[in-house]
Formats: sequence, C-alpha cells, structure tokens
Amino acid sequence: MKLEKNLRLYQEVIDPPMTQAELDNINSAQFDFAQTLGLKLTYCAKDRLEGELTVEQRHLQPTGIANGGVYCVIGETLASLAAVAACGKPAVGMSNYTDLLGSVREGETIRAVAKPVHVGKRTHLWRVEMSAGGRLAAVTNLKLMVMDS
Repeated sequence: MKLEKNLRLYQEVIDPPMTQAELDNINSAQFDFAQTLGLKLTYCAKDRLEGELTVEQRHLQPTGIANGGVYCVIGETLASLAAVAACGKPAVGMSNYTDLLGSVREGETIRAVAKPVHVGKRTHLWRVEMSAGGRLAAVTNLKLMVMDS
C-alpha cells in the first residue's frame, strides 16, 4: 500500500494520538475496502481506535437491516489498524469472530471502538464494540499476527 510510506501510522507507535489532519489524510485516501464502504476513522492512538460508518442502501440485506458482513469489515479494519498503531508494524488478521447482537437500519450511524485485550510481540487480540443509537449492535474479537517490517 503506497499510503503507508507517508503515514506515522506505519512508522511508529501512535503516541500522542493522531491529529485531525492525519485522520483526514487517511479518510480521504480511499486506500482499502472498508473506506470504499464509507468507514471513517475518528480517533487513533496506541491503546484505542475509533471509527464510524453511516448505513446506506448499499449496506443492507433484503430485510432492510445492515448486512452482517459490514460489522465484520468494521471490526477487521479497526482492530488491524489499532494493532499497527500499538506496535508501529504491519499486522494481519488471523481470526475474526464477530457476534451480531442488534440490527441497524439505513441512516443510522455505527460507531465502533477498538481496545486491546492482549498486546504481545507477535500476536495481538483486539475487541471492537459497535453501537448505533446507544445500543450495542455487534462485537468483534480479532486475533492478529504482527509482521516484520
């Protein structure tokens, strides 16, 4: 990914948190799948990453609620970037376990927060809680492997 070379995210542990200008740069780049779906990062530091996605028609399943895959993408993306922010190296998902707990409809915004459960030298486990309208909608536990840079 060409964007990596210009970001503090892939070069160092993110402490202090990213500035709004850095977040705007990432959000405007459209460099990965989740961003093409509309996911925006709203906070990034070594111990927490936050993002949000407003549910649109293209995210819905036939029943009129957000497709479960949307939550998996949010969880995978936020946890992966959170691991990178925590260690300053690329990290890739090894296991994505997402529980779907509630439904979200078109026009509602899914707000997600990734926090570490385990941060080791080679593996991480991050938990991402996704809420809409004050209700918990999904939880992802993502196990990652830290890559040599």
